[in-house]
Amino acid sequence: MIRTVSMLALAGLLLAACGLRGPLERPMPLWGDPPRDGPDDPRTIKELEEKAQAEAEAAKAAKQAEAAAQTTPAAEAGDTPQ
Repeated sequence: MIRTVSMLALAGLLLAACGLRGPLERPMPLWGDPPRDGPDDPRTIKELEEKAQAEAEAAKAAKQAEAAAQTTPAAEAGDTPQ
């Protein structure tokens, strides 16, 4: 009986002594998106670039629509002489 208890105690001490020590880092998830690293994360940078490009295209389209509205011929406005 004493032999069994001492063996279990020794096994417990040996198992407790193995492994990593100090602060542990959380591993990356096995599935799903990993957490972002802040503004330097490539996904964040890509989203900001895509957003800026979409805004530039929208501004360009609005400017073209405004220019087209200002240059309509008088015939379309109904101001034709008869």
